Amino acid sequence: MTNPYRKRRGPWIDLLLIGAIGFLGAVIVFLTFLSDNPLFPHSDKTSAKEHTITEEASNFPGIKIVTDRSDDKNLPFTVQYPATEYEDINKVITTYIEESKQYYINMMRLQQNSEKLAGNLTISVETFEHDHYYSFVLTNKMILNADDKQTTIQTFLIDSETGVLIDIHALLNGDSESLKTFAAHIQSELLKNPAYKEYVLEKEFAFATEPKWELFNRIALKDDYLFIYFNEGEVTKPEAGMPVVEIPLSFINPLLASDFQIAMQSENTIIPKVDKDTSKKRIALTFDDGPHPEVTKQILALLEKYNAKATFFMLGSRVQYYPGLVQEVHDSGHEIGNHTWTHPVLTKMSPADINKEYNSTEEAIIHAIGEHSTTFRPPYGAINDDIRNAIPCKSVNWTIDTLDWKYRDPEKLLPMVKKALHNNAIVLMHDIHQSTADGLEPVLAYLQKEGYEFLTVSEILPYH
Repeated sequence: MTNPYRKRRGPWIDLLLIGAIGFLGAVIVFLTFLSDNPLFPHSDKTSAKEHTITEEASNFPGIKIVTDRSDDKNLPFTVQYPATEYEDINKVITTYIEESKQYYINMMRLQQNSEKLAGNLTISVETFEHDHYYSFVLTNKMILNADDKQTTIQTFLIDSETGVLIDIHALLNGDSESLKTFAAHIQSELLKNPAYKEYVLEKEFAFATEPKWELFNRIALKDDYLFIYFNEGEVTKPEAGMPVVEIPLSFINPLLASDFQIAMQSENTIIPKVDKDTSKKRIALTFDDGPHPEVTKQILALLEKYNAKATFFMLGSRVQYYPGLVQEVHDSGHEIGNHTWTHPVLTKMSPADINKEYNSTEEAIIHAIGEHSTTFRPPYGAINDDIRNAIPCKSVNWTIDTLDWKYRDPEKLLPMVKKALHNNAIVLMHDIHQSTADGLEPVLAYLQKEGYEFLTVSEILPYH
């Protein structure tokens, strides 16, 4: 039934609506496809005139260099990367390239209305040759706007004879102990380099240089050197640039898998040569649970008097309060070890809590001396394989327990040492007890008279 009160719409109104729809459609088409700054770019690709891909030969047999360039003023980029004779390698490299380009495009789209928008992406490649290995070092410089600039490094190390991609795991023959030694050396090299040490980001540095395989895969081989790269802002402040550590292959030769070892004459390697003279007497004195503002200083004075070096296993909670004293211990030539933050029984803790105890102490030590600790001692000597695997440096207990923590009697210190004395001994004492400081001089005098050389824990371990 027709509603008598409803009026029919005139044909001119229909024409007006159709015209309005057509006009809006034209505006959308213009904004989407024709405008110089489209709101919704219809494609990641630019026109043939704006986008070119070229390929040219390089100075290295079997390697070509691809240049992918876009002159689109909204999404400009220039990307270079190597093309090899091996499809699997090419796929890995191009995947990295495409992911970098897509990330850049996505980030530019997110801020397309920003007044500071002025983006660009540049990826350049350097190629190094060592024996039958090629190293490709890609430097990725991404500018999203005037305030947002990123520089990163990506490397690909390949065997040019087999097309196999080489990583740090392969270089070090998958040996976790070699990785720990390698990581400790990288830490030391970064911290003593004047170009980097003033810019170290303590927490980031501690995590980025842990002995984990995935953290050391930006590598290259060149002229009998191994180069290890870090991204801008990864271990140091951005103003330090991108840190690079270069190590002679001869120095790390003992750690390398046989395929990567080189003929060498130098005996200066990352693993010191052990003096096999069994007639020499050696001993390592260790002090746990400090530092103590009074006792530790007394012990330092006695060690200096007898020209003795020692190892101090410190608690992070005490390092935090006495960083200047920690620096004094270090500057006196003694070794600093990590002894956890709160002195817990680690075998009763979760892996996450164990890492927290270790890492928090490590951060405090780095803050105090600008370097990592060199060794670790579990409180109460409580350790298992899970703890050894979780801690990124060598775990060391003792072979002589003076029980100074139990007796607190300076007269008992020397008899306890004499009772268990043997060559290459590691002696446990504590620099938080006044009785230990009071009884230490007779121990030092006796050991010196008996012809013992005082070593740090790291120095004596090769004899165990």
